[in-house]
Amino acid sequence: MPVEREVKLGAGPAFRLPELAGVVEGVTAATPETVRLETVYFDTPDLRLARWGVSLRRRAGEGWTLKLAPARPADNTAAILERDELTFEGGARRPPAAALEVVRAYVRRSELVPVARLSTVRKRVRLADAAGAHVAEVVDDEVSVRDGRRVAARFREIEVEVATGNGADGVVAPLVARLRGAGAGAPDLTPKHIRALGPRASEPPEVSPEPLAAGAPAPAVIKNALSESIANLLYHDPLVRTGRDPEAVHQARVATRKLRSNLRTFGPLLDPEWTEPLRSELGWLALSLGAVRDREVLL
Repeated sequence: MPVEREVKLGAGPAFRLPELAGVVEGVTAATPETVRLETVYFDTPDLRLARWGVSLRRRAGEGWTLKLAPARPADNTAAILERDELTFEGGARRPPAAALEVVRAYVRRSELVPVARLSTVRKRVRLADAAGAHVAEVVDDEVSVRDGRRVAARFREIEVEVATGNGADGVVAPLVARLRGAGAGAPDLTPKHIRALGPRASEPPEVSPEPLAAGAPAPAVIKNALSESIANLLYHDPLVRTGRDPEAVHQARVATRKLRSNLRTFGPLLDPEWTEPLRSELGWLALSLGAVRDREVLL
């Protein structure tokens, strides 16, 4: 599964891309290219995907792209955003069934609808090492957020899209330093569609454990314990479905077992008509995950 690795920087109207050739010894820069991108993002009406750090888009000429929740930044200084990226074929109106299956834990019985439309003028510069191998691409995006024919908002951002291997990581800090020296802003992990959608897209997911105050009442303690396990299970579900990360199966299994244990522990305070069927279903899920995990260990 491809992994998108990038650094995002803000930029004002007066910003101009500096000369990038030689930012690291041996690195060359291709002639800048300008392209126009038309992108539609899909989400549930309450923006569940965005709130979980996931995005599903259709871009004219490129098909469908699903980006899963980002990993932690690999470098706190450069703020590299790493996200698993999957592509799908399909028509323009409805998200592909295969993409829906990956995010089923988030979408559940809701539907995915268009929530943001972006028109982007992108200027990009490809960078290569002395051997001609691709190491990075710097893009300057001027983005218009569209509401029908009206432009609802505009913003600009610079991205350093980092290749995997070829010593590519060694060019990140020098590139960021040169761009910032030319007037770009500090690294910012906020994706485009989150900027476009506004504050609602940055709200916590619908299941989010909250810090407990000293002497918190029983309902708050129960909610916190259950939320922690549910959130952990939901986060790892797409990774289990894609098979990208073997550790995700283990983490999902741990979350399932902990949730069953919590339901048993707090059972006297909960409605058994709700908890018992749920514990039974979780038992089935734990066995299924266990079988997959056992095969992984043997391999």
